[in-house]
Amino acid sequence: MSTNPRIDLLGLAELDSQFAADTDTDTDDAGLPGMRAARIESRRAFVEMKQLFMRAVENLAHRKGAWLRAQVRAAEDPIDLWLLRGPLLATLREDDVATRTMRAALYRTLDRTFPEAFGSAETRALSGQRF
Repeated sequence: MSTNPRIDLLGLAELDSQFAADTDTDTDDAGLPGMRAARIESRRAFVEMKQLFMRAVENLAHRKGAWLRAQVRAAEDPIDLWLLRGPLLATLREDDVATRTMRAALYRTLDRTFPEAFGSAETRALSGQRF
């Protein structure tokens, strides 16, 4: 091996050192049950949101509805559903009670999952406490 230092044009050595520091803290057993519970709760929220999206697209008869059904089925995390919110809400523009109820449920779920996106009261209160 050469004793010359390697040139790191992409800055990967810095990322490697940060990764090594992160893995050292993973061995601490004190936070594992809390982290596991948080992951389970996060997954549960995603599954509930995906089921709501599936109910919203199940009766859409046009081609956009078929596309939305395929996209919602393929969603693997909350961000995928977040990206589909615009097209889905645009297709739910009919002004009947069922559609208004579904739109309201979608907005509540999105607000609960992404509180910072809609400027919820909790986020505003926390940002007001910063100095």
